[in-house]
Amino acid sequence: MAENRVTTYASPRRVQVIGLVLLGRRLAGKSSLGNLILGRNEFEAGKKTVGCVRRYGWVEGVRLAVVDSPGWSLFGLADSTQVKREILHSVMLTPPGLQMFLLVIPVDSFSKRDGHAVEEYLSVLGDGFWSHSLVIFTWGGELRGRTIEKHIEKKGEPLQGILRRCGYRYHVVNNKWTEDKKQVIELINIFKQMYAGTSST
Repeated sequence: MAENRVTTYASPRRVQVIGLVLLGRRLAGKSSLGNLILGRNEFEAGKKTVGCVRRYGWVEGVRLAVVDSPGWSLFGLADSTQVKREILHSVMLTPPGLQMFLLVIPVDSFSKRDGHAVEEYLSVLGDGFWSHSLVIFTWGGELRGRTIEKHIEKKGEPLQGILRRCGYRYHVVNNKWTEDKKQVIELINIFKQMYAGTSST
């Protein structure tokens, strides 16, 4: 499948690219989140992702390499070995040193089984993964007026444990693409802050 490549400029100054890896269970909304971030349909939302897909784009003055990865299943509907292999492969598709991992969790549910699955599948990335991770709660419209903090409190320890692991970095989005870029601007600002924090350490 063809993909967009980073443009080569005449200037000797290299363009900084921030790599975003989308991780999560099947049907979490990873592909539609990637489309929301890039502002166009680059990933096939609603269709099973069987291998990592990388797409590039300029968003609010930032060059991004967004990698969509296959989701895992809680019910044996996905090949766990293949999913872990692709998760490892996703890291190789992002620029070294500028990687951020977006752990995509839909607001509809998160059980103890979900928590175990996150720990199992993402363990292949090592413990250092968590310091570069951000939880993205998708389908934010389903909160129906509740705050995300109330939602987190209601879901209890399984979800709270994952948030502790990533330093309580989280954000909520509504995956439905609109002309309103407010959601994307908020996300880009978070990415910039995370990048500034990791690059200064």
